[in-house]
Amino acid sequence: MHAVANEAVERLLGKREVATVPIDTRLDENNSNLRSPREVESLIARMDLVVTTRLHGTVLSLKNGVPVLAIDPIAGGAKIKRQAETIGWPIVFAADHLSETALDAAFDFCLSEEAKLEAHSCATRANALLHNVREILVGDSK
Repeated sequence: MHAVANEAVERLLGKREVATVPIDTRLDENNSNLRSPREVESLIARMDLVVTTRLHGTVLSLKNGVPVLAIDPIAGGAKIKRQAETIGWPIVFAADHLSETALDAAFDFCLSEEAKLEAHSCATRANALLHNVREILVGDSK
């Protein structure tokens, strides 16, 4: 399913007049010359939208209020889909349930002001969830 997801991303971006910026979130074998988590996050934070098949791309985008078109490369969806659903991000697909029409509509939505507001709301929800988990695990009320 990873190949299906990657091919869908290539088709989607290939028919749009957009500048694409490859961002590799892996640091051990980074193909985009990013050397630290700060560099990765800094670049993601400056995007108009992010199209990704990676969990880190999804969460770092939303953390920074950047709309993300996330495709979970696992049939039926797995950690990317669950994470997006947990914080209320609506633009996530499982690789075995992709349609060109839905991806096009999602891409357009991600460029909207509504999507930016929703991405910021997701960041707020995620921070609240993290705060609750921190309190439960370590008794930290910061």
